[in-house]
Amino acid sequence: MNYSRTIPAILSAAIGLSAIALIPLTSPQIALGLTADAVKTVAKEITVRIQGPKGGSGVILEKQGNTYYILTNWHVVDKAGDYEVVTPDGKAHSVSYSLVRRVPGMDLAVVPFSSPQSYRLAQLANSAATPGKKAYVAGWPISGGSLRQPIFIATEGQLTGRQTPWNGYTLVYNNLVRAGMSGGPVLDDAGRVVAINGIVRLEDNSDKIVAAGIEINTFMKWRSTISLPVLPQSPTAGNPKTPVNNPPRKPGSAIAFAATNTLKSPSEVVSSLALASAYFTTGNSNGTISVWNFPSGQLKTTLQGHTEAVNALAASADGKVLASGSDDKTVKIWNLETGAVVRTLSGHSGAVSSVAVSPDGQFVASGSWDKTIKVWNAKTGELLRTLTGHSGLVNAVAISSDSQTLASGSKDGSIRLWNLATGAAIRTIGGKNLSVLSLAFTPDDKTLTAGNSNSTVGLWNVGNGQLIRRLSGHTDGVWSVAISRDGSILVTGSWDKSVKLWDLRSGELRGSLSGHSGYVTAVAISADAKTIVSAGWLGEIKIWKRS
Repeated sequence: MNYSRTIPAILSAAIGLSAIALIPLTSPQIALGLTADAVKTVAKEITVRIQGPKGGSGVILEKQGNTYYILTNWHVVDKAGDYEVVTPDGKAHSVSYSLVRRVPGMDLAVVPFSSPQSYRLAQLANSAATPGKKAYVAGWPISGGSLRQPIFIATEGQLTGRQTPWNGYTLVYNNLVRAGMSGGPVLDDAGRVVAINGIVRLEDNSDKIVAAGIEINTFMKWRSTISLPVLPQSPTAGNPKTPVNNPPRKPGSAIAFAATNTLKSPSEVVSSLALASAYFTTGNSNGTISVWNFPSGQLKTTLQGHTEAVNALAASADGKVLASGSDDKTVKIWNLETGAVVRTLSGHSGAVSSVAVSPDGQFVASGSWDKTIKVWNAKTGELLRTLTGHSGLVNAVAISSDSQTLASGSKDGSIRLWNLATGAAIRTIGGKNLSVLSLAFTPDDKTLTAGNSNSTVGLWNVGNGQLIRRLSGHTDGVWSVAISRDGSILVTGSWDKSVKLWDLRSGELRGSLSGHSGYVTAVAISADAKTIVSAGWLGEIKIWKRS
């Protein structure tokens, strides 16, 4: 949401593509009331999320050829940079920023993108919105808890009145709105868009906080006076997930796994897991750690010590020591043979979102919401150093197999490489406007794999920091990556509820495991590459065997 009363100057962008004349957006008709569920279904089909240097929500307004037009708030896209429109099917489409049009005098903008897919267009209300009527506000706010991902919601409320126009905002309603819903639609009980939601602000001469929207009729008056650009009709235009640097490869044979066991965690969400020789462990949202026999899946014991959700787990090379990171801001070191807490490491000022144990057993690294990485002596628990430089929370840390290099991935879009022994910065790679959610080194330490919030996996050259290739196949954030010991198979887990298998050498997608009912947040693969464990929401844990 935008709490500022200042709107930047109008964007002046030269539009060099051909333009089209106005087409009718709506036609007169009798609006029939829908059920609340039906209106929310319509809302979900016409509401997109916009991600980039800023971001928020938007409405699929109209279409010409392969060109779609999204109506959103200007403050959602007023910072120049690389933006993507994520449509209701989960596909991300790139935006040419020079073609974004601000609506003069209003906190509105039209964002074009190109796609050959068919998406539902919003139906706009011809008549003015009537106070006292039902209203539904939809958008993509950020979820609570440690996962912090966009989620779609549509809230029900009532149009309560109008206010003196301010940057186009006139319509007031009492719906619950949250950050990230700016640019989303306000719908009537017939599923028609009556306004664009944009701000939460104080009414004049009042301390009351209200939601406000720009009425669609205000926009339509401007729309009738202008033409909008038509983008080239390429079947892949606007879709950044189509590889452009890597030539097509002949498909390889599938890597086949079958689910052999489904286990139930004691909590609603399993945020992390780690293989530890004869066991595997899962970190639970209720603050416990479950220790399971591997690969049978029998529950061995439950470790209790954290007071909040366990976000991260990492086991030592010999499988005897486990490190855990939690929302309670601590890292704990456990003896897996006895189940006892060896020591508690305190020092982070925010939730601990990631941990790693060096293969030589000398160091533990932790990444946090406080934007720092801390390196600890694994034997004594002494804090050796705090690494700073990220401008966003640190989602992932990984340590190379030779225990020399530490990698950190952040919400700021960057990956930083550090000398583990000294803490010296080696280089920063990436830097795009997307969150790095997960990291893993290949066994030869030459390549770093990074799961991203835009559903892709980046393969980076550790030596020079260059992008080797980007893997596309998921339709939502990739929260976990794991690599087989021989370096041949990459396993990825995503919020699209799937586990995917990749040939790491060629980049080919070689398999997809479905069956999870909720988001997949953690994956691991055994040393012999014959067993995969995956876990996530709804407390589901699945064991897969190679067939």
